Amino acid sequence: MAIKIKVLKHPELTWFEKLYFPQILSGLLITIKHLLRFKPITIQYPEEVKELPERYRGLHVMPGDDEGEIRCVACKLCEVSCPTQAISIVAEAADDYGIERRPKVYNIDFMRCVFCGFCVEACPCDALRMGMKYELASYNRAGLVHTKEVFFDPNVKSHAPRDNANYLYEMGKGENLDSPEQIEKVKELTGAYTQTKPEVKSVPTSDPFLPPSA
Repeated sequence: MAIKIKVLKHPELTWFEKLYFPQILSGLLITIKHLLRFKPITIQYPEEVKELPERYRGLHVMPGDDEGEIRCVACKLCEVSCPTQAISIVAEAADDYGIERRPKVYNIDFMRCVFCGFCVEACPCDALRMGMKYELASYNRAGLVHTKEVFFDPNVKSHAPRDNANYLYEMGKGENLDSPEQIEKVKELTGAYTQTKPEVKSVPTSDPFLPPSA
């Protein structure tokens, strides 16, 4: 069976088309149309700020309680849950605040942080949230290690319960969002700050190595 071969010839251009001016003019006309009907889609940063979605994961925020203090109790659950080990916490005693511990040092290394949000999910007292700030550039490595003073925002309030709720109810501090009946039920719960420790009396025991007394 013979194979048919079809030879294609290039179209021959006229002398006017060989000047290539019509193609150049048509391209310039398209460019002019786009310039006249231009609708910018970019943002003139930093004069304009982009509107971010509500669930955007930016710079972390540590909300304050009713007294304007940090809610963090230094449980270190966020430090353990961080997959890149970007969080480092040093705890200190805080008996005067109604909780056992609070963070003396709370640092996040943004050279490691991937903004996964695991630390926020692990926090039991709503002491850490993902913020909306995305300007994290720095001229050196030390500027990318942020402390609790950078994260803490007393204007952001949280009414989530935490483990020192009994102490706050007993001391009459903060804003009680529960009814009086619920507050009385909370006061009845066992806790280090709601009940006094019972006195343990020493009971004399007999020494088996000594003869019994008469």
